[in-house]
Amino acid sequence: MPEATQRFFDHRPESVKAARDFTTRTLRDWGLDDTGDIRLVVSELATNALAHGSDRHHGFLVRLEAQNDGVCLEVHDSRDPRQPLPEPAAPDPAAETGRGLVIAAALAARWGITPRQPSGKIVWSHFPTAPLAPVRAGQEVRTC
Repeated sequence: MPEATQRFFDHRPESVKAARDFTTRTLRDWGLDDTGDIRLVVSELATNALAHGSDRHHGFLVRLEAQNDGVCLEVHDSRDPRQPLPEPAAPDPAAETGRGLVIAAALAARWGITPRQPSGKIVWSHFPTAPLAPVRAGQEVRTC
């Protein structure tokens, strides 16, 4: 059976490193070797959650799920539901920001943004790994 874990992080700059460390420890505990892609994406998505997805009174949640075909990473925030959902955009080459979703899209096998009720959004990404357990013929495999 797949494993899942999650942790809430306060709205502080130090939470980005804490989210990356949480991800690293979780992957090691699961016996998975991350090439660095998952840690980089969680850093980018956590940074986006702090900068654009929540106010100073709300933090963000990181959820990791080990699936038969990989790892699903989710970053939940409390974003105002009246704002349009973000999309990856080509940033100005001189800009210091604006690449988080572009990086997530480039490194993840699949990714997306889902509205969360009653407010907020979930930015999820899926990273393939070696199978954690054999999949039986006809068995449904859940994706992020």
